[in-house]
Amino acid sequence: MFQAKTAFVRRSSLFLTLLVPVSAAFAKTELSMSHQLEGQHAKELQQLVNRFNENNKDVEVQLVKRAPNGKPTVLNLATRADLAKYLNNPEAYVSVEKLLADNKVKFNPKAIAEPLRNAVTVNNQVQALPVAFTTPVLFWNKDIFKAAGLDPNKGPKTWEEMQDLSGKIDAARATNCEYTTSWPVWVHIDNVSAWAGAQTVTPDGKLAFNTLIQVRHLARLTSWYKTEYFTSFGRNNEADAHFVNGECAMITTNSELIAELQASKKFDFGVGSLPVIDDNAGAPFNTLAAGAAIWVGQGHSKDDYKAAAKFLEYTLTPQTQLTIARQGGFLPLTPAAQAGAQSKLLRDDLQAQDLGLANVMKPADSSATVGWISLNPQLRQIVDEEMEAVFMGKKSAKSALDAAVTRGQAVYKPLPTVAKTGKARRK
Repeated sequence: MFQAKTAFVRRSSLFLTLLVPVSAAFAKTELSMSHQLEGQHAKELQQLVNRFNENNKDVEVQLVKRAPNGKPTVLNLATRADLAKYLNNPEAYVSVEKLLADNKVKFNPKAIAEPLRNAVTVNNQVQALPVAFTTPVLFWNKDIFKAAGLDPNKGPKTWEEMQDLSGKIDAARATNCEYTTSWPVWVHIDNVSAWAGAQTVTPDGKLAFNTLIQVRHLARLTSWYKTEYFTSFGRNNEADAHFVNGECAMITTNSELIAELQASKKFDFGVGSLPVIDDNAGAPFNTLAAGAAIWVGQGHSKDDYKAAAKFLEYTLTPQTQLTIARQGGFLPLTPAAQAGAQSKLLRDDLQAQDLGLANVMKPADSSATVGWISLNPQLRQIVDEEMEAVFMGKKSAKSALDAAVTRGQAVYKPLPTVAKTGKARRK
């Protein structure tokens, strides 16, 4: 009897010994990814994660809502509004470039489009993966253009042309909203300045977005506001919904809006570059790109980082990149994805992304320094306040921008990104 029991214990022990490695082989690494997305973008992120989980049985990424001031999880998706905070706190995160190298994932930082890469580079290392970057473009409603007797396939190339078209749309009573904009500071200070080759800060870090170019542009917007050619809906992206609903003839906003426009199918629309200032020598130069990026938190295990590297590798595949571009309207990161975006099959679907990428890839004006004014929340609020004071007739464009520069200097902190290169302005 004792022998029989002994034999049974031995057989059981052998079975358990054989079982352990089998179980270990199928053990999953659970990986948290924090985010603050809402609505459609949150759904798209969940779909991306689901596809990864389905194809990687040894890793399971779980999305969690990020608490304010919460400790970074392994993966962290930070939006454009948080970009400055993350860049100014690099010690809390593991460089994506280093993480991929440590886990033997082939990664060439220079394969990422330079302006996108530069926006998340600190100390010559790519700190985060810029997966959902956008840049401002112009959209117009072709149906409203037709109703006003305009060529629906030709949007304005200059701000002067936009004024002329707005007058014709107004005269035809085709709409009560000729032109609107989302993100006024991002579009009309950061990007209009970069596009025109006008600096927003001096090389020694002094705010300087009160030059003649910015003053004249704000004065022009104000004259449109008074004649009701320009309608302001808010400081963020409130104008997007009004344009998608078919209320407005033209909008300057981020290229990602194309995904929502394509999904709504309410009207035909055109896509063009930001208008340029007619008498500005050498322009256009480049627009700026910013958006959501994936950051990897410090203080996690080797297994977590191995799994994180696997997820980032998946995110960088051409198929995933094209899916992100098509579903979210974001700029493709890599040459393979960019080639796919320019293919005959996808050209119409990705026209805003393709155009946006071409614009951010234009050489910048080497004589101008761009300070990313809108990425500093406190500074953006100040500039919004001063711009609105001009629209309401309380200040002149010059006095408002002078005040914004003076008030803003106390809260401005340059982002620790690599210096940009560019071409000198033609005289």
